[in-house]
Amino acid sequence: MSKLKSLLSLGIITASIAFVVPLSREINSNIAIAQAQKPKPKPKPKPNPWKRLTSIWQRRTKPLGARSNICAIAPGLIETYTVWNNNPLFLWHTGVKNRDAQLIVRERDSENTLWVQKVNIADKKVFYQGQPLQPGKIYQWKLETNPSIPWTNFKIMSPNQRTQIQADLQGLEQKSLAANSEEIAIKKAEYFFDYAIDAQNKQHLWADGLQALYEVEKPSAAFLTKREEFVTNICIGNR
Repeated sequence: MSKLKSLLSLGIITASIAFVVPLSREINSNIAIAQAQKPKPKPKPKPNPWKRLTSIWQRRTKPLGARSNICAIAPGLIETYTVWNNNPLFLWHTGVKNRDAQLIVRERDSENTLWVQKVNIADKKVFYQGQPLQPGKIYQWKLETNPSIPWTNFKIMSPNQRTQIQADLQGLEQKSLAANSEEIAIKKAEYFFDYAIDAQNKQHLWADGLQALYEVEKPSAAFLTKREEFVTNICIGNR
């Protein structure tokens, strides 16, 4: 009798296992299907640094406008005439396709010319390559063409401030070792756009921030397009 009970119990257990195993497989299969059909979370969009720079511009300044189809931008025309870089970028915007001009740099209220450079107006920029400009001194620049734009003043920053900024920029580069040259340039531009010259005023180093964007050696086509849009917006705004 006990042997019969044992056989019956074994049969029940075997039957239970035979039922549970396929049921378990079916449950696991349904879970796998559900997981496969579950929508994957969308990747977060990458931050747009150009949007950040544009928002800084829009909350601080108004479009510069153009003089004689030429919009002079930097140095000395946005917020402050103080410049950190002693080899500044001279920057302007124009729709003119081809016209020769001369860019002239001199000490303020002086007839002694420090540097003259032939340029094509369509190039829209030129880097200073004359004798070193001295910290604390005030200079003037203009584009001499037909018609010419007026003289614009700019001043090279004092040595103490220049040293601190140099240290800040080196720290920024060290923290951005994984970034490419375009990303680093945008970070430098943002640093200058946010840098207040002193605690009493809200003037920022726009000329140096723009220069950082133009110091990228081999910019991509996308970077060039965004930079051109940004500079155009500085002159004429969004129309």
